[in-house]
Formats: sequence, C-alpha cells, structure tokens
Amino acid sequence: MRSLLTIFFAASTLAVAAEPVRLTSDGSLKRDPRFVDGGNSIVYCFDENPALVRMMKLSMDDRSAKPVFENAAGKHHIEPAFSPDGNWISYTACTGNLTARLVIASLKEGKEAYITHQGRGGTRSPVFSPDSKRVIYAFAEKGPQQLWSVKTDGSDKKQLTTSSGVSNWPTFTPDGRQIVFSNSREKNYEIYIMNADGSNERRLTTNTLMDIRPAVSPDGRQIAFVSTRTGNYDVFVMNIDGSNLRQITNSDERDDYPRWHPNGRQLVTVSERDGEFDLYLRDVVDVNVADR
Repeated sequence: MRSLLTIFFAASTLAVAAEPVRLTSDGSLKRDPRFVDGGNSIVYCFDENPALVRMMKLSMDDRSAKPVFENAAGKHHIEPAFSPDGNWISYTACTGNLTARLVIASLKEGKEAYITHQGRGGTRSPVFSPDSKRVIYAFAEKGPQQLWSVKTDGSDKKQLTTSSGVSNWPTFTPDGRQIVFSNSREKNYEIYIMNADGSNERRLTTNTLMDIRPAVSPDGRQIAFVSTRTGNYDVFVMNIDGSNLRQITNSDERDDYPRWHPNGRQLVTVSERDGEFDLYLRDVVDVNVADR
C-alpha cells in the first residue's frame, strides 16, 4: 500500500476525467496495445498460456478478438508496430530470453526481413518513422542497449545513440524530426528527446524512480508515459517540452502501456484491477498542473 504522503501527492496532481471504459474482460496478462485501422481496432499481446505470448486484434465495435497470426509457430510475438501507410508490421519474435529477433514484414506482399546483430541480446521496442521508410528499435550490441535505425527491407542499419545506460521505447514526433525515448544513465529511467539523427539530445523528466514507455500524441504536443513516482505504476501525460505534468491514473494496482487513440483525446492502457489485467480506454483531460 502507498504511504499517506504518496497518496496525497497522487491526488494533488490527478487530472480527473470520466470513468474509463473496460474493453476486455478475460483478466489475462496483457501488454503492448496499439490502435490500428484508424482507431477502430487494437492490436495487443497476451499470455495465452505460460509457453506462448500471442498477438491479438480487438474490434472496438463488438469487442471481439482474433489472432493476428493464426499459426504462431511456437514463438512469442511481442511489441508490435505498424507503419503509418498501413503496408508494414514489425514485432519481436522469440522462443526464449536470448533468442529474440526483430521482424519487419510486408502486409501486402508477405515478404519478411530479419534484423540481426552481433551478441546474444534481443531486439526491443520497434517503431516506424512517420514516412514509413525506417524502423527504430533498441539493441545492446556492444555495451549498453542503444537505439538503432534500419530501412524496412533490413538494409542501411545505423546506430543512433552512444550514451551510457540503457536506451529503450523510442517514439517519433508526427513530423519525423524528433524521437522521444527513455534512458537509465541517471541510475533510473528518465525521458529524453533528440533529433531523428541522434543529435541535440535533451532530458525532459527529473525523477528518482522510473519514467518509461513514452508515447507522443498524434498532434505532437503531448507525451504519455508510465512512472513509478507515486510508489506504483501510474500513467502520466506532459507537454512535449516536459511541462504541464498530469496524472491520468490513480490506483493501488498497476496501470501501464499507454497508447494514444488517433483522435488524440484518449489513451488505451493495460490496467490491473482486483489482480486481473485488461485493456481500458481513458479520456485525457488537459489540466494545467505544474511539474513537481
């Protein structure tokens, strides 16, 4: 349970909104939700059984869900990303902790590119550039995990960051000029922003605990992210420059994996309630609360 001080802090910065809409009700462990089809569907991953993480597609109309891949071939499929032009999907496929690899597949032609590196680590957190020509992802090839860039055909691989600490969870601004991500160089994860080529890096948060999984809003003005600054996993939103911090969730259980609806006014989250994990749709209220 949180301390009284922590609860007071959470309440003082909470952006109050309408009650969230529960989208799933099976209670299984979920992760990585993404809006697709113009916001009419959500792709997410869930633990179908202890040996398989499956990628599912949920209809927002009737709440029905079906597998993205009928035959998972015994592989975990996690962290899906879809290109803005609708032609590509990227995800991490793995059969164990050290066997993860990045897949970039054409949804129209069925062709697949597999991104390989030296070392035994796994690729993480792919995201497409707004022009759908490149994928940014995280990998630890030599030393700490860095951000990398590659064309959709798997060519022209480039390392973008050379920082200490672990870099992860890249997300583009809509104009493609900047990338927001988290890094652990301060012995805890903070959120940073840099130019798309890796230059002009700036820190956006200052926190003694974790600020992770940033997601830039469709209009490029806000960043949703997960923080443990309240003593729990909660979802926050701030302006693109780090100002105007607002707390979106406030529960003794975990709220995680925020992703923006294309309308820019709602987030989907994976939220734990009574020990069960489901997808929830939440309104985002723009309340001018100073960063504390």
